[in-house]
Amino acid sequence: MVIKNSISVKKSRKLPELCVPASNLNVLKYAVAYGSDAIYIGGGKYNLRTFGDNFTIGELQQGVEFAHSHNVKVYFTLNAIINENELKDLRDYIGKIKDLKFDAFIISDPAVMHLLKQIIPAARIHISTQTSTSNSIAVDFWASQGASRINLAREVTYSDLCNIIAHKNPATTEIEVFVHGALCISYSGRCMLSKYMSGRDANKGQCSHSCRWQYFLMEEKRQNMFFPIDQDKRGTYIYNSRDLCLLPKLDLLIAAGVDSLKIEGRMKTESYVSLTTWIYRKALQYIEECKFTEQKISYLIKELDKATHRNFTQGFMFLDNNSNSELTENDNVGYIRNYRFVGVYKGYSKKYNGPIIRVKNQFKVGETLDVLQPNENTKKFVVKRMLLANTEEEIEVANPNDLVIINDIGEVNQYSIFRIKA
Repeated sequence: MVIKNSISVKKSRKLPELCVPASNLNVLKYAVAYGSDAIYIGGGKYNLRTFGDNFTIGELQQGVEFAHSHNVKVYFTLNAIINENELKDLRDYIGKIKDLKFDAFIISDPAVMHLLKQIIPAARIHISTQTSTSNSIAVDFWASQGASRINLAREVTYSDLCNIIAHKNPATTEIEVFVHGALCISYSGRCMLSKYMSGRDANKGQCSHSCRWQYFLMEEKRQNMFFPIDQDKRGTYIYNSRDLCLLPKLDLLIAAGVDSLKIEGRMKTESYVSLTTWIYRKALQYIEECKFTEQKISYLIKELDKATHRNFTQGFMFLDNNSNSELTENDNVGYIRNYRFVGVYKGYSKKYNGPIIRVKNQFKVGETLDVLQPNENTKKFVVKRMLLANTEEEIEVANPNDLVIINDIGEVNQYSIFRIKA
């Protein structure tokens, strides 16, 4: 079966929600600024991102208030698998957050759903991709238990997606799919490699990404000798998944009736979240305007290449129809870093007519900075003069954590992201 991209979506079709991640309060604000409709976040427990920044109770309150003031929804993740000895603490934790005005809770364990319904009867429930929901009967089951939205397994094909949406009952059950970000080599995150090899449980948010490691063959009687599977001294990367990118197929997902498009990345920086949100918002805008052409798609993919990522794949969704259908890398390609994130906007110097930047990575006078701004196209400028903001001392090199002024380039948006070609 060949699936062709449609150039436009019927005007009667409502655009899906764009749901993006935030690792902390600062990233949440950038996600709002760059065009998200909803943001999913986690607290300190039970959210599958143990090593992320996460939010304190106070920050959760601030985040919800900030997002709601900009008509953006906030979903709270409680999608870990719960052990028996964690039930009391889980109940206590839900009690601590019950008065926060989350728009929904993302869960995978029925125990969490049960306790939420007990403690917060009006809570809206979204089912996590961790449940591996892959068919319409499973969708209907979760809906019968009170779920309003189901995030389907990443392994679902486009044909199955269309059938699930056509046959779900009730028809009002919302369907969400991941469209961008890291993929797990196991079935929707149900992986025991990390637990077995490093003692870190992926189903508790502690994944050590064992699938990214180098692997060699060992012969039984020569246990001190390690052999590469092919003639490559770096090892083999048979588990090394590419990153999901369904941007070229967004119009097909919308035509199928998907309600929410989700970006992965609750441990990503404000630079990554801003760029991916900006690009997918642009894509939805082009679709709404009937301008989602191959030329526009190519432009957006080039912009996506400015974020740190692995080579892209369209995953299982369009596997049979994707000329770039490989899910894993056969070589140690690793992360692609075409641009470096070098700073964020911290203010404007009227005296020097330029932005004040908090430096994240080193850059120098004479280099060209690329600026990403909400609701605008990117722009570039050459750094001709630079000063330390506190002392007004002129410098040639800006180092991490410096607060610097870029002279005479005018004002930029307060959520501007500064990058440099690697």
